[in-house]
Amino acid sequence: MTCLLCERVKLTDQGGYGFLIKEFKHSYLMLGEHQFFKGYSVLVLKEHYREMTDIPSPIREEFFQEMMTSSKAIEEVFKPKKMNMCSLGNVVDHVHWHFFPRYESDPQFFDPPWLRMKEFDGAKITPESAKLTIEKIRSVMK
Repeated sequence: MTCLLCERVKLTDQGGYGFLIKEFKHSYLMLGEHQFFKGYSVLVLKEHYREMTDIPSPIREEFFQEMMTSSKAIEEVFKPKKMNMCSLGNVVDHVHWHFFPRYESDPQFFDPPWLRMKEFDGAKITPESAKLTIEKIRSVMK
Protein backbone atom coordinates (compact mmCIF):
# COMPACT_ATOMS: atom_id res chain seq x y z
CA MET A 1 0.00 0.00 0.00
CA THR A 2 1.34 3.42 -0.95
CA CYS A 3 1.84 5.97 1.81
CA LEU A 4 0.08 9.24 0.99
CA LEU A 5 2.70 11.30 2.83
CA CYS A 6 5.64 9.46 1.25
CA GLU A 7 4.08 10.43 -2.09
CA ARG A 8 3.71 14.05 -0.93
CA VAL A 9 7.37 14.11 0.21
CA LYS A 10 8.42 12.75 -3.17
CA LEU A 11 6.34 15.38 -4.99
CA THR A 12 7.81 18.10 -2.75
CA ASP A 13 11.35 16.81 -3.37
CA GLN A 14 10.67 17.27 -7.09
CA GLY A 15 9.36 20.82 -6.59
CA GLY A 16 5.81 19.82 -7.49
CA TYR A 17 3.94 20.62 -4.29
CA GLY A 18 2.70 24.20 -4.23
CA PHE A 19 1.98 24.64 -0.53
CA LEU A 20 5.53 24.25 0.81
CA ILE A 21 6.42 26.80 3.47
CA LYS A 22 9.87 25.59 4.48
CA GLU A 23 12.21 22.68 3.94
CA PHE A 24 14.05 21.62 7.07
CA LYS A 25 16.78 19.01 7.37
CA HIS A 26 14.31 16.26 8.35
CA SER A 27 10.89 17.61 7.42
CA TYR A 28 8.73 19.84 5.29
CA LEU A 29 6.39 22.47 6.71
CA MET A 30 3.34 22.71 4.45
CA LEU A 31 0.39 25.05 4.55
CA GLY A 32 -2.84 23.15 5.04
CA GLU A 33 -4.96 22.86 1.95
CA HIS A 34 -7.89 24.09 4.02
CA GLN A 35 -7.83 27.11 6.28
CA PHE A 36 -10.86 26.50 8.48
CA PHE A 37 -8.42 27.45 11.24
CA LYS A 38 -6.43 30.31 9.73
CA GLY A 39 -2.75 29.34 9.62
CA TYR A 40 -3.38 25.59 9.76
CA SER A 41 -0.20 23.81 8.68
CA VAL A 42 1.34 20.34 8.70
CA LEU A 43 4.94 19.31 9.39
CA VAL A 44 5.79 16.08 7.53
CA LEU A 45 8.86 14.02 8.33
CA LYS A 46 10.82 13.29 5.14
CA GLU A 47 11.54 9.68 6.04
CA HIS A 48 8.78 7.22 6.78
CA TYR A 49 8.54 6.36 10.44
CA ARG A 50 5.36 5.09 12.02
CA GLU A 51 5.88 6.43 15.53
CA MET A 52 7.97 9.22 17.09
CA THR A 53 9.62 6.50 19.17
CA ASP A 54 10.81 4.79 15.95
CA ILE A 55 12.85 7.85 14.90
CA PRO A 56 16.50 7.40 15.86
CA SER A 57 18.27 9.96 17.99
CA PRO A 58 19.54 12.63 17.13
CA ILE A 59 17.06 12.87 14.21
CA ARG A 60 14.16 12.85 16.69
CA GLU A 61 15.65 15.75 18.68
CA GLU A 62 16.38 17.76 15.54
CA PHE A 63 12.86 17.09 14.27
CA PHE A 64 11.49 18.35 17.59
CA GLN A 65 13.39 21.61 17.04
CA GLU A 66 11.87 21.86 13.55
CA MET A 67 8.43 21.46 15.18
CA MET A 68 9.16 24.24 17.65
CA THR A 69 10.45 26.56 14.91
CA SER A 70 7.32 25.89 12.85
CA SER A 71 4.93 26.44 15.73
CA LYS A 72 6.67 29.65 16.80
CA ALA A 73 6.50 31.10 13.27
CA ILE A 74 2.80 30.30 12.89
CA GLU A 75 2.10 31.79 16.32
CA GLU A 76 4.06 34.93 15.46
CA VAL A 77 2.15 35.51 12.22
CA PHE A 78 -1.39 34.61 13.32
CA LYS A 79 -1.32 35.47 17.04
CA PRO A 80 -3.72 32.71 18.11
CA LYS A 81 -4.99 32.40 21.65
CA LYS A 82 -3.76 28.78 21.64
CA MET A 83 -1.83 26.49 19.30
CA ASN A 84 -3.16 22.95 19.08
CA MET A 85 -0.47 20.54 17.92
CA CYS A 86 -1.25 16.90 17.32
CA SER A 87 0.15 13.80 15.72
CA LEU A 88 -2.26 10.90 15.48
CA GLY A 89 -1.39 8.72 12.49
CA ASN A 90 -4.56 6.64 12.58
CA VAL A 91 -5.31 7.43 8.94
CA VAL A 92 -1.76 7.90 7.59
CA ASP A 93 0.86 6.17 9.71
CA HIS A 94 3.74 8.41 8.62
CA VAL A 95 4.95 10.79 11.34
CA HIS A 96 3.46 14.24 10.80
CA TRP A 97 2.24 17.02 13.08
CA HIS A 98 -0.80 19.22 12.61
CA PHE A 99 -0.67 22.86 13.78
CA PHE A 100 -4.11 24.30 14.46
CA PRO A 101 -4.00 27.96 15.54
CA ARG A 102 -7.04 28.52 17.74
CA TYR A 103 -8.75 31.85 18.23
CA GLU A 104 -11.24 33.09 20.79
CA SER A 105 -13.68 33.57 17.93
CA ASP A 106 -13.46 29.87 16.92
CA PRO A 107 -16.71 27.96 16.92
CA GLN A 108 -16.54 25.68 19.95
CA PHE A 109 -13.10 26.95 21.03
CA PHE A 110 -12.85 24.34 23.79
CA ASP A 111 -13.46 21.38 21.49
CA PRO A 112 -10.71 19.56 19.58
CA PRO A 113 -10.33 20.81 15.99
CA TRP A 114 -11.15 17.37 14.60
CA LEU A 115 -14.79 17.83 15.57
CA ARG A 116 -15.02 20.42 12.76
CA MET A 117 -13.50 18.11 10.12
CA LYS A 118 -16.66 17.95 8.02
CA GLU A 119 -16.36 21.70 7.52
CA PHE A 120 -12.73 21.68 6.36
CA ASP A 121 -13.61 21.13 2.69
CA GLY A 122 -15.65 24.32 2.74
CA ALA A 123 -12.51 26.27 3.66
CA LYS A 124 -10.21 25.15 0.82
CA ILE A 125 -7.51 27.71 0.11
CA THR A 126 -6.84 29.12 -3.35
CA PRO A 127 -3.29 29.04 -4.74
CA GLU A 128 -3.23 32.86 -4.66
CA SER A 129 -4.30 33.04 -1.04
CA ALA A 130 -1.92 30.21 -0.13
CA LYS A 131 1.00 32.08 -1.67
CA LEU A 132 0.31 35.16 0.47
CA THR A 133 -0.03 33.10 3.64
CA ILE A 134 3.13 31.13 2.88
CA GLU A 135 5.07 34.37 2.32
CA LYS A 136 3.88 35.73 5.68
CA ILE A 137 5.06 32.62 7.53
CA ARG A 138 8.36 32.47 5.66
CA SER A 139 9.05 36.09 6.53
CA VAL A 140 9.31 35.31 10.25
CA MET A 141 11.18 31.99 10.02
CA LYS A 142 14.73 31.98 11.21
